[in-house]
Amino acid sequence: MVAYTNYATDPRVIREAEAMVSAGYPIDFYALKREGDPKVESINGVRVIHLNMKRYRGNSNVRYMLSYLEFLFRCLILFSVRPRRYKVIHVNNMPDFMIFVGFFPKIFGAKLVLDIHDPMPTTFESKFEEGKGWKYRLLLWQERLSASFANKVITVHQPMKDEILVAHGIPEQKITVIANFADEKKFPLRENYKPEGDKIKILFHGTIAERFGLQNVIKTLMQNKYRSRYTLKIIGEGDYSDSLKEFIAVNNAGDVVDFENRFYSVDKLSVIIGGFDVGLVSYILSSGTQHMLPLKMMEYISVGLPVLTIRNSPIGYYFTEEDCFYYDPEKPETLNHWFNAFIEDKDLLDHGRNHVLTIRNRFLWNNEKRKYITLLENLINNE
Repeated sequence: MVAYTNYATDPRVIREAEAMVSAGYPIDFYALKREGDPKVESINGVRVIHLNMKRYRGNSNVRYMLSYLEFLFRCLILFSVRPRRYKVIHVNNMPDFMIFVGFFPKIFGAKLVLDIHDPMPTTFESKFEEGKGWKYRLLLWQERLSASFANKVITVHQPMKDEILVAHGIPEQKITVIANFADEKKFPLRENYKPEGDKIKILFHGTIAERFGLQNVIKTLMQNKYRSRYTLKIIGEGDYSDSLKEFIAVNNAGDVVDFENRFYSVDKLSVIIGGFDVGLVSYILSSGTQHMLPLKMMEYISVGLPVLTIRNSPIGYYFTEEDCFYYDPEKPETLNHWFNAFIEDKDLLDHGRNHVLTIRNRFLWNNEKRKYITLLENLINNE
């Protein structure tokens, strides 16, 4: 397995790797290296090889591409030395063209799986606001070429398959949906949910990027008449971290907003989530965010937290009006309504929690795990 990621903090790739370990298969996982990571280590049966490079954090699409290419060539060299070593190579995007690390192994019979977490053309269009120019068309071309080179393509939710990948020209029959649901073993249900104390504790965790609209949430919360009754905890790293720190300082929001600029391992994160009352899923809607199904939402539900969220295509596909506390990111008053309601209706969050318990089983990794193992076993057995 290959991913331009930090293995210990990436729940999706951990779930997939450990699924195959549980089915009895040896797994080598090639990943980035964070400070303190050894060159090679075993994590829950997965042999993790940390390549000697770090994730690029910045606003230059050229630097992003160069960092991706460096990672690709490092893996390509490693795989060319023993091209018969692997029967299946599972490559997680971004980027899609990382699938070509399997060029030499494929010649010797290896099967290749391209796992499209995020569609590169729409993601970069949204991130760099450059429209559908030549860069977008280039990314679309490499997505199609990469999918063509792979034996199988998997993706994270049904609307991604139907509305993005098939529309981009990838054959429908080549794509399998392995939904981006949380591992209930790593994010167990929190027992005895009950908001405690005078303050309601809201959590947002994950990548810190402008597209998540945290600045708009903070602004609305600071203007709310009950702001002293709230704590908003933000945990994560990303390109927008420094700007977010500055925004919090300029708006004197430090007494309400606590920004912890770091990632936690999955095991530690699950314990942290259990200490909050509401999970926040926020976005600025765009061509890129319109098709994101955030894993953090599934982790909140797995732990048993009610979720305050916007509605985009996949969230609307999987969740009804009764399942979440929905707000419109373009209408701050709809977010403000919930900030008022959580305080004024003492039972509202309890009702939200109770409803989460009725839908939780539909959104657990165990439902997808068997499908994933079967797909790879069919490739191993040349079926």
